[in-house]
Amino acid sequence: MYIISLLTNSGEGITRESLLAVGAFIVALLFALILHEVAHGMVALWFGDYTAKSYGRLSLNPARHFDWIGLLMMLFCGFGWAKPVPVNVSNFKKQKAGMICVSLAGIVTNLLLTFLFSGLAALMNAPQVAAVMPYYLGLFLYLLGFIGASLNISFALFNILPFYPLDGYRLMSCFVPQNNGFMTFLRKYSLYIIIGLVVVGNFLPAKYSPLDVYIGWAQSKLMTLFNSFWGLFIR
Repeated sequence: MYIISLLTNSGEGITRESLLAVGAFIVALLFALILHEVAHGMVALWFGDYTAKSYGRLSLNPARHFDWIGLLMMLFCGFGWAKPVPVNVSNFKKQKAGMICVSLAGIVTNLLLTFLFSGLAALMNAPQVAAVMPYYLGLFLYLLGFIGASLNISFALFNILPFYPLDGYRLMSCFVPQNNGFMTFLRKYSLYIIIGLVVVGNFLPAKYSPLDVYIGWAQSKLMTLFNSFWGLFIR
């Protein structure tokens, strides 16, 4: 179970460092999930739809966004979800542009958070900063940056997949008719495909998991890019 593995340092025992890792994971998770959902609602509001606002979904209060089963799944399996933000596309001033932008809002937000968290990790890892930073504070901030970057980039890469009801499906639906046979298939079977991918990823080595291979490869490329950028300023 993910949170247990993090807490016990993969079975080596609970330490102050592992407690800090759990704390960093929870804070990073709050940022990743809440801001992803708020971004959807904010962009919908910009295009004229007040539905998310009327349901209180523009709030930073975690209780407004968490699906508690999805949260527990995230803590114990490393995979979970939040409550989908209600959106009424018929309220959009520009319907197609609104649908595209709302679909991309959460993914772009997670990528931006990845960029910022990777900068925090790079800063805390810089020798001149580490030399003056109290050990546990510096370690917590480094873990927050590292875990935050990993979580957010994983969320972005997962959500861009074209499976219903992920953002990737909603983006694709802006360009492909809903009555298309492929879209109908995705609406009917996406949940089973997602569960299958997650189960395979949890029980087989990463090199045999399509989801792990895809996220691992793309994550490596993007993190190399972000770290190279921060390396220009933080040494």
